Amino acid sequence: MLSDLEQKEFLLTQLIVYRAADHLMKRVEQDFLQLAQKKANENTSMVSWDDENSHVVAEQELGHLVLQSSDIAVLMINRDMTVIEANSALVKLLGVEREQVIGKNIDTAFRPHDSERFIQWVVEKGQSGHYVAEYNGKWTTVSTSPIVYKGELWGAIAVLRNVTESKRYEEELSKREALAAVGQLAAGMAHEIRNPLTSIKGFIQLIREQGTANRNDSYFSVILTEIERIDGLLNDVLVLARYRDDNIVSERFLVMDELYGVLRLLEPEANRRGINLELKIAQGEWFVFGHRSRIKQAILNILKNSFEALLTQGNLVVVSVFSSINEVVITVEDNGPGLSEISKQNLFVPFYTTKQEGTGLGLSTTQRIIVDHGGEIFADNSPKLHGARFEIRLPLARP
Repeated sequence: MLSDLEQKEFLLTQLIVYRAADHLMKRVEQDFLQLAQKKANENTSMVSWDDENSHVVAEQELGHLVLQSSDIAVLMINRDMTVIEANSALVKLLGVEREQVIGKNIDTAFRPHDSERFIQWVVEKGQSGHYVAEYNGKWTTVSTSPIVYKGELWGAIAVLRNVTESKRYEEELSKREALAAVGQLAAGMAHEIRNPLTSIKGFIQLIREQGTANRNDSYFSVILTEIERIDGLLNDVLVLARYRDDNIVSERFLVMDELYGVLRLLEPEANRRGINLELKIAQGEWFVFGHRSRIKQAILNILKNSFEALLTQGNLVVVSVFSSINEVVITVEDNGPGLSEISKQNLFVPFYTTKQEGTGLGLSTTQRIIVDHGGEIFADNSPKLHGARFEIRLPLARP
């Protein structure tokens, strides 16, 4: 949710879902009541059913249905440490079969570490609480409580919830907040540095034009090249900081025009290095809305990364383009060495790089451009070519 309007729409949708669920639960309860009454009528030898008995049976069945349908894992034991309930979410989280644990001693069924006998502590020590543990690579919160019946401890219940995605979201949010703070500082610094650079560049060009041709020309060329390099670095920093250049105009344009422009630009280097550029382009015309030059920069960054990956291994880069109903999808794959696990985790972190000459801003800048255009970018290893695979998804702009 990026705005108050989106938050309002989300809350309204949530309210509709809650109302629908409430309506469904009432329907289920009515069905159980009817079923219970039907069973009572069919068996006349049974004790007569009254409304109260029907309600009890219905509530028990409904409770069991809700327990098994919930995505929250629930584990229950009695005071003898026997597992009496383990719902579907729990067996999925812990990777066990329900039939293998029901009726078994909990320590025998799950073999927990001594430091993670959370539900047992409720029965043994009267100690309930909230904990965080890791099960099968998933971060999980565990809340335990006693089950008391007629004033006596009857057993204990543990509620477990997988919070892996929430933890990732919090980490991503933390990164975004840190990046926003750095971005504000970077925008100011980059703006101040660019002004004197422009003056230096102008005067060097003026001196070069007024002087005579000699070996100093090579010095001037080096100076101008380095100034251009600094200027490019500043441009990346400004993109990361979401600095808006008034000279860049948003428009509706054909994304393939920019892709073909990048391919023409890189074709000489591909031929020189013996890199095979293979294109798999579906039929269609795909328009996107935004900054034409920014999208071109993002595609160029991805393709240059693939070229650089082939310095040590591989000679093939495959570019594929197709569309879904609402998105155009651009993938770039290579048969290079691929991405390590550490690289995949830090790939879009500013200033992270595995190259000696790299600044670590290329991919983070690319991600910022794609996100600012309402798109997504993903990175992983290619299942076909076994090198790196980058996927860009951009929303289509309707007329």
